[in-house]
Amino acid sequence: MKNNTHKGEVIREAIKSSGVAIGVVAEKLGVSRKTLYNKFKEANIPYSFILRLGEVIHYDFSQDFPNLSKNVKKDVNPQAQNTTGNLLLPFDGGTTPQKENNPNALKESESELVTLQRKYITLLEKFNELLLKTAEK
Repeated sequence: MKNNTHKGEVIREAIKSSGVAIGVVAEKLGVSRKTLYNKFKEANIPYSFILRLGEVIHYDFSQDFPNLSKNVKKDVNPQAQNTTGNLLLPFDGGTTPQKENNPNALKESESELVTLQRKYITLLEKFNELLLKTAEK
């Protein structure tokens, strides 16, 4: 690939050739369709975005972007990636966001999970009661 190739045009063509609908791609990337269409207009798209897009549409961008294959470590932990779209990798020219080291975060998360679980069970019970009432009619 030449250095002056428009990255937005490359990803647009890759999505088009994949046959995956734009709406599906946008949803899996966690962005709106409009945001994805705006990416097509950008000449300089972070490699982290291109990598995530490649995973979604099952496309290897290393042929289109040789820098990508040189800079990507094969042992990257996919669970460590942030799916919100703010992921920056060292080869994007940014810094990787640091996680907070909060010992109470796990307890808070567990507490919130239990609360949500109770609400869910209550909703299921109410839904079952409603189903039984409508079945009796």
